[in-house]
Amino acid sequence: MMLRKHFLTGLLGLLLTTVLTSCLKDSCETSTTYIRYDPQYINGKELRKDILPEAPRPIKDAGKIYVYEGYLIINEPEEGLHIVDNRNPKAPVPVAFVPIPGNVDMAVRNNILYADSWVDLVMINIEDPGNPKFAGRVKDAFPNYGIDPEKGYLVTYKETETTESVPSCDQGGIIFFRGQEMWLQADAAIRTFSNSSSSGSKVGAPGGTTVGIGGSTARFTITENHLYTVDRSNLRVFNLLNATEPKMASNVSIGWDIETIFPYDDKLFIGGMAGMQIFDATDPEAPKFLANFQHARACDPVVAQGNRAYVTLREGTVCQGFNNQLDVLDITEITQPKLIKTYPLHKPIGLSITGDVLMICESDQGLKVFDAKDDLTIDKNQLSHLDDFDAYDVIALEKEGLAIITGKNGIYQYDYSNPKKLVRLSVLNVSK
Repeated sequence: MMLRKHFLTGLLGLLLTTVLTSCLKDSCETSTTYIRYDPQYINGKELRKDILPEAPRPIKDAGKIYVYEGYLIINEPEEGLHIVDNRNPKAPVPVAFVPIPGNVDMAVRNNILYADSWVDLVMINIEDPGNPKFAGRVKDAFPNYGIDPEKGYLVTYKETETTESVPSCDQGGIIFFRGQEMWLQADAAIRTFSNSSSSGSKVGAPGGTTVGIGGSTARFTITENHLYTVDRSNLRVFNLLNATEPKMASNVSIGWDIETIFPYDDKLFIGGMAGMQIFDATDPEAPKFLANFQHARACDPVVAQGNRAYVTLREGTVCQGFNNQLDVLDITEITQPKLIKTYPLHKPIGLSITGDVLMICESDQGLKVFDAKDDLTIDKNQLSHLDDFDAYDVIALEKEGLAIITGKNGIYQYDYSNPKKLVRLSVLNVSK
């Protein structure tokens, strides 16, 4: 799985948090392995070429997943979206592929799919999911990371592992530049899974508005008439009253190293490398900060239900943390979240809470299912464990008793109506 590489902003955060120590003269001549990141550009013409949906194609890399009205939408990182008819989860049928350069995130409202395309926001009409149609574009809706007058937008960095002799302290270090290239020592390199994971929450949508279900590490979410997106440091609000011509209503600075957004009731739970923030979205175009729960530096998907929030922390990523755990928080007093208990885990990523059933993806350890009724004994109430595949992302649909799990080699669907005995329904294979 790959991650949408916001390397420039990620690098700045890493530089702010990494102390570069000097080296001794006798250690400068040494063979060192680096990851070299070469800047990649896309010109406006290529970025904004016509989006022409195609017939289904094999899934080569499954990123984020999204559920809408019996259909499963699967991101192919930076390539586009697979649309799958999942009304019979025992036999899912791919019906279309929508090529969208630079795409990672998506959300759907009233048959209009909103997706990022590097710096743009694009709209796709999926009223007929098998025949999706381009419906509009908002140019420069998201920040760019530099513009070259000849090459176009700087959108990402391509990584190459290189081993070489470092001749002097001035040229080495954990991070350094040679022209436009960025170099990072391999043992400190950004190594992470797809920015997907999940559980998802269907936001209240009265008045006939229909929205889909996303995941715990999504950067897009929709309320009745508004799309919320987060980047490394900002929360953006788009008014969707004109569905195919959304207008940015506000742009709120919310700190640094922001990663995820999860909606619950009229609240927005925002995960970052240093903690969880809670915003009140009662006034949808002016989200109001309510609280912050700080934790050790680590990546932290968050989901909420009732008066509880669940946060997973994991090591070995751009977050540069060393914690692998689940934090259970009491959010009864929403402005003062309190830690109830911490449970050690193995590199957790996506999670889901539906009723008393808590699902946690533990990377190469698979999916674990717990009874979370008692906050203090979750670890003693494991109900089942699927350990025959990697698990990165899970969306649980309580009404259907359906769990959709993204793994390294496929997208797995299980009937979890009996959480002690999950029954596999189907697998959509990922062909590398």
